[in-house]
Amino acid sequence: MNNLYHKVAVVSVCTILGFALGANKEVKAATFTLRLTSSADSDGISFSIRDSNPQDGLGDFVNSSVFFPVGTLYGAAGYQVEYKAFYEFNIAKLSLASNTVISSAIFQGISDRGVGAGRFPIVLFGYIGNGQADLSDFQTETYLNNNTPQADSLAFSYDVTSIIQQIISNNNDFVGIGFRRSYIPNQTFYTELDSRVANLTITTVDVAESVPEPTTILTAAVALGWGGWLKRKNSSQHDKTK
Repeated sequence: MNNLYHKVAVVSVCTILGFALGANKEVKAATFTLRLTSSADSDGISFSIRDSNPQDGLGDFVNSSVFFPVGTLYGAAGYQVEYKAFYEFNIAKLSLASNTVISSAIFQGISDRGVGAGRFPIVLFGYIGNGQADLSDFQTETYLNNNTPQADSLAFSYDVTSIIQQIISNNNDFVGIGFRRSYIPNQTFYTELDSRVANLTITTVDVAESVPEPTTILTAAVALGWGGWLKRKNSSQHDKTK
């Protein structure tokens, strides 16, 4: 009987150590860059939508030219037109595993004037895309971005990690990045974004299984040994009583 408890304790400790060693997997990171271009190998689409006069908050016209206006134009007799720009990236091409998480996502683009403080009061927002230019995208602003853009001359970049994480977590195929102007009443203010140059760089990390700490393994081994010893002691006392 004593040999039996000894064997059970040894096997249990070895099992715990085996799980610990098997769970100690290397964490792997990878970086993917999705590019929107005018060629057939583009990783998505880009377009702008106009809300024409009278302005009602709904999209009226899809513009797919090279440069997208973003902003609002005011004219005589209350004339007003607003433009928004949209970029949709095909994230289904990444084929991410179930244990893969997004650790970083950066959107990069080019403006004819630059964006950010002192340049153009532009606002970035995220939405769930479908790979098509829909007028309904005009009033879609699901995920607002509060990060300040990093601008170098006409090139700019936004940290959109939180937006991409939320959209990918819902198993969507396309992630949408949209731009609109900050609201400044009765002022004509707009810029143009280049539809041919836009990148979304995503960095992923494979989540490794949790690894028990050495103290946890030691505690488990001691507990198993102590349990076996108590069992043997109780059995011995029981035999003496008999």
